[in-house]
Amino acid sequence: MGSHQSAIIKKKLSASPPGQRDRDFAIKQQKSSPSSLQSDSATRSLSMQQSRNSQTETLKNVELKVGHINTLVAKTWNPNDPKSWEPEMREYHELQNSDYMLPNDAAEQDRLEMQHYIFRAAFQGDIVCPSVRKLIAKSALKILDVGCANGFWLEHVKKSNSLAECHGVDISTALFDQSTENNGISLKFGNILEILPYEDNTFDFVHERLLVLGIPREKFPDVIKELIRVTKPGGWIELVEMDIVIYNAGPYSQTLTTALFDGLHERGLDSYGATNLLFYVKEATDNVENQEERVLHLSIGGNSKMGILFGADWKAGILGVEDWMHKAMGISRDEYRQLCQGCYLEWGEHKSFAQVRALYFRVKKQNNGSHQSKSQKNLSANPSVHAYSDSVVTHVMLPSDVEEQDRLEMQHYIYLTVSR
Repeated sequence: MGSHQSAIIKKKLSASPPGQRDRDFAIKQQKSSPSSLQSDSATRSLSMQQSRNSQTETLKNVELKVGHINTLVAKTWNPNDPKSWEPEMREYHELQNSDYMLPNDAAEQDRLEMQHYIFRAAFQGDIVCPSVRKLIAKSALKILDVGCANGFWLEHVKKSNSLAECHGVDISTALFDQSTENNGISLKFGNILEILPYEDNTFDFVHERLLVLGIPREKFPDVIKELIRVTKPGGWIELVEMDIVIYNAGPYSQTLTTALFDGLHERGLDSYGATNLLFYVKEATDNVENQEERVLHLSIGGNSKMGILFGADWKAGILGVEDWMHKAMGISRDEYRQLCQGCYLEWGEHKSFAQVRALYFRVKKQNNGSHQSKSQKNLSANPSVHAYSDSVVTHVMLPSDVEEQDRLEMQHYIYLTVSR
């Protein structure tokens, strides 16, 4: 993106006061889904129906494997019973060099385990990348999960792929489950904002999921560089993130997510971390290839099993930051809980959803420095031919080729500009 074009964007955006500009931008994003959601393709509709059928089967398995899940949903989703809300005192990470906002107590572990099953059902497996799925079925891959919590994701990977050598790092060793470690999974302390406790070129596959609330915008490219450092040449990296935005938001949700947008901005965090993953990778390196992404738009609330579970996940998540949010908004705990209650009651009515992106790519086997410049790539691009991303639940009809990356890069600068 040229400096002249960037300057024009900044000039136009500076017409309104920064604070109002941020809030208007957040509200605009919440009120409606991206235009790319519109698709009348019969082929894609059939594919979506097949995906839903597969998700139904997976969700049935969820209920069988987690017998307490409906009890958990019922317990955490009674907005009219104050006793059903989370306790006021939560336990948080105490590490100085960490911006992670969510708790690290037992209630948070319950939420993360439920969330794991939701994502497993939505993506139809523990691993999204098709190439890694094929490799792990026949090879003894060395795998690292960054931000592993209690090792729940690794445990499921190990159960399905006994040959895999599984390792996990997290900033809270208190979360580690001894039974997981007894199953041949190595868990150790590690902070992704610093140097991971591994040598260069160690792992065949590196996985990171939902750390957007712990990685500052400015450090995201460095985090990706560190993930690449510990990955073998020819190895794969998979990043799964979610925008901290409620799309199709009602008035309560607009109030909440606008406050989250402002609060995350002040902490240097990115509400649109999923949307911006591509740009963080581009800022970090050009030493990757075979880059693809899948985009999900998951219902929050409503009558479907997926919506109920994901609504429970969101409800527990926004209550998990209650201690910080009620102070940031200048309201009492009771008022904040009433706001959360209002969000819950309107999600189904407004057909609210969240955007989740899985981005995966391979580290190049050789990095000889002979990479095309951006201008060279543009010259070689054929404007009449586009490559498209695939998706589950909702198919996003935007290309995933060089021209689309240029457009998204400009969009990225817009996001960064309004966030300053």
